[in-house]
Amino acid sequence: KEMADGWSGSSDLDCQSDDSYIYGSRHIEPIYDAFICPLTKEVMRDPVTLENGQTFEREAIEKWFRECRENGRRPMCPLTSQELKTTELNPSIALRNTIEEWYARNEAVQLDIVKKVLHVESPEKEVWRSLRFIQQLCQKRRTNKRVILNAELIPKIVDMLKSGSKRVRYKALETLRIVVEGSDDNK
Repeated sequence: KEMADGWSGSSDLDCQSDDSYIYGSRHIEPIYDAFICPLTKEVMRDPVTLENGQTFEREAIEKWFRECRENGRRPMCPLTSQELKTTELNPSIALRNTIEEWYARNEAVQLDIVKKVLHVESPEKEVWRSLRFIQQLCQKRRTNKRVILNAELIPKIVDMLKSGSKRVRYKALETLRIVVEGSDDNK
């Protein structure tokens, strides 16, 4: 739930959007319906397909099957109510790769936005969202901490400690902690 939340005006990624967000000559792509798990209403990370062709987030459908067993019900598709002969899950590698590419494209655009927004004179709300995006990016994958370093964002985050907003200063400090945690290069 880390993509597009700060830039679309919503608080979470789990809302679907029909619009892309334009920033300069680049845009943030919308969340495509096929990326959303029908059970969690979130973008899938490990999409799997049932025998009837329906696709779900692996963890969510495994939980669904567990609940079916615990309640003495035969496994069924939560969307179609079709009884399933097998609970075998087939990884949807093409969909997973497409989602990963979508994330990468949008993260690159958002990093460009963050670079432009992280200034003391920028609106508090946009600075806070930018800092939150950096936190989420670093928490998603450890290698993203190197991306933050290479994008020269650490000095910009440090500059946010000079903000007149206590909320921004706190978020900047919290962001610095996350960025440097477990990364000697970023200290």
